[in-house]
Amino acid sequence: MSIRRDDWIDAAWNILGDSGVEGIRVEQLALKLGVTKGSFYWHFKNRQGLIDAMIERWLGMREEERPGSVSSAETPSDRMWNVIEQSITRGTRGQAAALRLWAQRHPEVQKRIGRADDFRRQFFVDQLKALGHNDKTAEIRAEVYISVITAEYLHSGGREQDERLKIARSKHDMLIR
Repeated sequence: MSIRRDDWIDAAWNILGDSGVEGIRVEQLALKLGVTKGSFYWHFKNRQGLIDAMIERWLGMREEERPGSVSSAETPSDRMWNVIEQSITRGTRGQAAALRLWAQRHPEVQKRIGRADDFRRQFFVDQLKALGHNDKTAEIRAEVYISVITAEYLHSGGREQDERLKIARSKHDMLIR
């Protein structure tokens, strides 16, 4: 059986959502995939390489960084809403929270996530300014908006998707005003 690099990432990604980074073990993944640990080392130098690949996957999901993903929305408010809506509907189950917790103990990971957060923050600042907010208000609201997105799964992840979207929409509507 030929296992691709993405197969390892997919298997680890699923564990990440349930058990966090600490739950990811090469031996366990090999058993789950029905291969030897040697297959893992064909694709990754070490476990950290797999974690790095999951971080890249997560950061690659960020809507505001993908051309056309949110920019097709007509209004700044809609562009901002698309970010949180897509983060809820893409079907992740706590992976972002697990990676953020991991980053708190790993400065290099924290820097990578911080750079992505800075990009997201600036995206929100720009949208809020386009909605008429001054620089200071736009920066504060952007920071709060990021906090809402970051905490959304921890707060509402056990609810049905429609209810999660309704709760997120009410927070969005309040923050853009």
